[in-house]
Amino acid sequence: MAMERAPAEHEPVLTKEVLQFLAPKPGDVIVDGTLGGGGHSLAILRQLDEEGLLVGADWDPQMLEAARKRIEAAHVAPTRYRLLLTDHAHLLPVLAEVLAEAGVQPAAPDGFLYDLGPSNPQILDPARGLSWESDEALDMRLSPQNPGPSAADIVNEWTEEALSKMIFGHSDERWARRIAARIVEARKQGPIRTGRQLAEIVKAAIPRKAWPEKIHPATRLFLALRIEVNQELERLERILPESFELLRPGGRLVVITFHSGEDRRVKDFMKRMATAPRPPWPLPETGEPARAKLLTPKPIGPGEEEIQRNPRSRSAKLRAIQKQ
Repeated sequence: MAMERAPAEHEPVLTKEVLQFLAPKPGDVIVDGTLGGGGHSLAILRQLDEEGLLVGADWDPQMLEAARKRIEAAHVAPTRYRLLLTDHAHLLPVLAEVLAEAGVQPAAPDGFLYDLGPSNPQILDPARGLSWESDEALDMRLSPQNPGPSAADIVNEWTEEALSKMIFGHSDERWARRIAARIVEARKQGPIRTGRQLAEIVKAAIPRKAWPEKIHPATRLFLALRIEVNQELERLERILPESFELLRPGGRLVVITFHSGEDRRVKDFMKRMATAPRPPWPLPETGEPARAKLLTPKPIGPGEEEIQRNPRSRSAKLRAIQKQ
């Protein structure tokens, strides 16, 4: 997978709200499991003193390097952070070792941040095939470390039924069956190789009068493919409980989502942690306390000013809990 273009600087979403609910303070250890361009991490580092530590992870080497340069340009001492080339799902098993090597005892963080989904530089890089305007290979893998199938592999090899189920399951696309059928028909003429080619197939599958007003008609399909290619929901379901268990008592877990599949999983997990356990009804409650305090009864979204400045933030939702 060719990835030679340097990413542009990424503007993080909901930075003020991240700092409010993550509440980093001098001496804390904070893990940014989705480092991206380093915008959130840099803001967090400004809240930590010389004794605090930021651990950032990303599985895209271009984004990791961009974050490193951004933090170095802010003249942050190297002892105050660790940047790791790994995805958030594989960071957790080695985190205790990283913290112990940094002299953190006990080896448990005070906060986790996950800003899910790709960053703007990744979306805008045509070499990644994430855009319906790309004439380059339909790839969608967010990292060369991802050994799984590309988006082209999926659209050219999966059955019509499997495609339809995947598209609807990941994006609630009402035209999933028609899109899947049109893909299978189109690939009989030759492989589907680019985002632009796939987008034209989608446009032909959806009746013109049913096209969404504010988004491209292929938006939901491209979302579904990206989620499948990068196994985003499976990784999310793994990292939520593992991160929570690693937190120190009083530590906070903050997650920013960008689509309903992510948000539903985060909402359900946080609600479960913030609810006192009880046996099946009608037995009385066990008397055990909830394991977490819900900090966001409703998701936090961006204000109009941020949306105007950064349209990508429109669909962002922040949720947070504090471990008891």
